[in-house]
Amino acid sequence: MSASYPELQRLINEILSIIQGARVVNLYHMEDDSIILKIRSEDFAGELRIVPGRFLYLTEGSYEKPKELTRHGRILRSLLVNARIRAAELLEGERIVIFHLERGEKKVKLVCEFLPRGTVLVSDEDDVILEALHHLEMRDRRIAPGERYIRPPPKQSILTGLVPQFLEKLSHERSIVSALAAEAGLGGRYAEEVLHLAGIDPSKKVKELSREEFEKLYEATQRVLNQVMHGPPVVAFSPEGEVQALPYPMESLSSRKWKFKEVASLNEAFRVAYEHALAKRLNEERVRAVKEKISDLEKRANERGVIAQKLLKESEALREIAEKLFQSSPQIEEIIGKTGRHEIGDIIIDVDAANEVLKVKVGEKYLEFSSTESFVKQVSKLFDDAKKTANAAKKLLSEVEEIEREVERLRKSVLEAVEMTVVKVSARIRSGRGKWYERYRWFITSEGFLAVAGKDASSNISLLKKHLEPSDLVFHAEVRGAAVVVLKNGKEAGEASRNEAAQFAAIYSRAWKEGFSQMTVYYVEPHQVSFTPPPGHYLPKGGFIIKGERKYLTVKLELAIGLSENLEVVYGPPEAVSKNIKNFIKLVPGDKKAGELANEIIDSLCRELNIDAKTLRDLKLAIAELIPYGRGEIMRNAP
Repeated sequence: MSASYPELQRLINEILSIIQGARVVNLYHMEDDSIILKIRSEDFAGELRIVPGRFLYLTEGSYEKPKELTRHGRILRSLLVNARIRAAELLEGERIVIFHLERGEKKVKLVCEFLPRGTVLVSDEDDVILEALHHLEMRDRRIAPGERYIRPPPKQSILTGLVPQFLEKLSHERSIVSALAAEAGLGGRYAEEVLHLAGIDPSKKVKELSREEFEKLYEATQRVLNQVMHGPPVVAFSPEGEVQALPYPMESLSSRKWKFKEVASLNEAFRVAYEHALAKRLNEERVRAVKEKISDLEKRANERGVIAQKLLKESEALREIAEKLFQSSPQIEEIIGKTGRHEIGDIIIDVDAANEVLKVKVGEKYLEFSSTESFVKQVSKLFDDAKKTANAAKKLLSEVEEIEREVERLRKSVLEAVEMTVVKVSARIRSGRGKWYERYRWFITSEGFLAVAGKDASSNISLLKKHLEPSDLVFHAEVRGAAVVVLKNGKEAGEASRNEAAQFAAIYSRAWKEGFSQMTVYYVEPHQVSFTPPPGHYLPKGGFIIKGERKYLTVKLELAIGLSENLEVVYGPPEAVSKNIKNFIKLVPGDKKAGELANEIIDSLCRELNIDAKTLRDLKLAIAELIPYGRGEIMRNAP
């Protein structure tokens, strides 16, 4: 699954307005050889995944990362972290995207090649390569640090609208499907779609097409290009289980029984399809390894089973011989010392008095006894040997049972691994972008008012500048380093809502980190908030000034976290949360880490619920992010 040139153009169109101006917070080199840029702006936090030689996509979420960074990853991280994305361009006619970034006074370029021998590289403003994920040697260029990055020769794109000119220039001796795919730049998938819509045999040579067929070809190409850029994006599933991201439901695939699932964007289609492909690949590797182990175990079990059955037969035969000899022992003892052959029933005994030996044949079994030792005692040893042999067989059979249990466990683990693999490769998607306040921390008060808090100094300012209205109230803890809380329509709110907004401001302040049980919070009206310092004073980044009288409240530092019936995380002051859900946990300042607390909260809230592993993972991560300063303690007397 690789993005074609038109698909890359649509992807860039979809994500450019989101990533433009965003800062690169971190960089990761993933196990699939992709590069992930963790980016953040005032309105967006997420990850840009670049898969060399294939495609890129943006997700408002985060992936599980490798524990260690590769050498190339470390260098790329040092070059890009804290840089801001200023622009992005797709080279015309080529599957190459160039991001233009600035870090301080320095400008760098992040070049992403989605050609068959794809790579990711960083160059300076003059196109000198600083680092490349893969060092490549090609006929006309070399990609390695210190080399100048040479762009491929300009190539006109069929997206420019010059469809007739492209079609007229196709090589006459080539098959039409090959010419459309390579020379027109449609790629095999869209070349087949065009011919399907036009009703033209793909094996026909270009020179064999009639004028009427050329007209149909032109119309079909225009239709396909329009759908590629503006159609409803889908994730497509073949009858054989192949998954593709598509810009629209293609008729050529529908005719071959492919199924389509509509998604919000082509970007989202690539994310879903790639995560599915990653999960499938990892599962295939895991299943192959487990099957090999199962095969080895079954072989061991079979070998032990065969040996055990053989030992059981030997034990039974030996026991039967011992019983016969024991029953005949009186007669046998009478002939001891009488050299010669003797027969007692079906037992044949050869006595060698000179050598004090008795040679006994029972059926096909030959045994030798001493004539100087008690015969009965020697027969008793046969019973012991039969018992030991039987015990050895039982031990082997017990091992077989244990192996069979291990095989069954491994078979079940394969099924469980499918779910866990999806968890491993899937992005944990954050709240949707539909409601502005979902970019911040927020809750609904017990009286039904919306309270919104900033997550850091930057979002505090964003909240105040973009969303503060004259009817609101602004809350802030009486401590440096605290969230701004805006109580929407706060002037109409009652005492309960104001106390809860104040409590929210105290919870997400340094008071929590310092372990306070109570905190003083003030609130003011919007006109009292100013971003202009008095003459001769400096206002630090993220700062603001409060003018006039402040009103104060003292509140407890208690945070409630619970789950709604549809498994959405609900959090905020306990009084507010208790109005919406009954099942929640109270937290207070403490030293227990957020991850451990999130596990305990989930165990308590989801004890009787049947929740899949991915949902559990997402819930735990969401809850951990809500715990102020990453630490706290559960109130054991909480409801």
